[in-house]
Amino acid sequence: MSSKSANLHRARAAKNDEFYTQYADVKKECDNYLSHFFNKVIYCNCDTADSAFVKYFTELKAAGKIRDVWFSGGIGGDDFRCAASIERLKAADIVVTNPPFSLFREFIDLLVQYNKKFLIIGNKNIVANKKFFYLIYCNKLWLGFKPLGQDFLFDVPNPENLLYTRQKGYSYKIVNSTIKARVAATWFTNLEHTNHNFLNLSKSYKGNEHKYHKYDNCDAINIDKVSDIPFDYYGAMGVPITFVGKYNPKQFEILGRDKDFTIDGKGVSINGKNLYTRILIRKKLA
Repeated sequence: MSSKSANLHRARAAKNDEFYTQYADVKKECDNYLSHFFNKVIYCNCDTADSAFVKYFTELKAAGKIRDVWFSGGIGGDDFRCAASIERLKAADIVVTNPPFSLFREFIDLLVQYNKKFLIIGNKNIVANKKFFYLIYCNKLWLGFKPLGQDFLFDVPNPENLLYTRQKGYSYKIVNSTIKARVAATWFTNLEHTNHNFLNLSKSYKGNEHKYHKYDNCDAINIDKVSDIPFDYYGAMGVPITFVGKYNPKQFEILGRDKDFTIDGKGVSINGKNLYTRILIRKKLA
């Protein structure tokens, strides 16, 4: 790709990903990591001075809770992949931002390459991606405090366009007469936090075997809801991807994605009906 084409690609990607995180959402999540942020340099490498992230960390700096906040990204700013941005990335302690969703995999690769601590927003469906899922499998990243089942509401330029191009309740929501973009997004981090509680398992497999169907093409039982995981079954189980929001490595072992274990290399099925992506897990012995 020529330099001119690459710049055009970046511009288009950035324009399509103009989702402005609301200050309340930044504060609600970031307040849970203050001990990690203390006396650190925070780099918001996809943000400009007026972003909610920069405003939040500027306030923490003024209160003496962080050493500094750097920013360089956003429309008209430095691309997070340019040499100047990477030099700042290497020098900073923690990256906190909302990167362009279309470039999310590239963004994660950069953080992993330079072994950075981070707290970032991404599309929740990335969990099903093989390369990204491997990071979860290896406990190199996990979900933040915000529940996976809750979507994000973002401010966007020209929000009235959502009224003509999207279905209400699916990709936009009107809050106090203001149109907000509704996006299936969540927080991802490699900062330790306290929201990894043990699941309270109340369902029994014994005596209810007929409710837990086995897959046609995989030696595991199907679980449609995380709340249906039985407390007395220690074999392989296929659970929805929402499980990663409840995952505690002390209680469960993640085996992998469903298609990595099926005999035909496809997603799991029951009686010939294909199911949405499942994660295979196994309960650890008490």
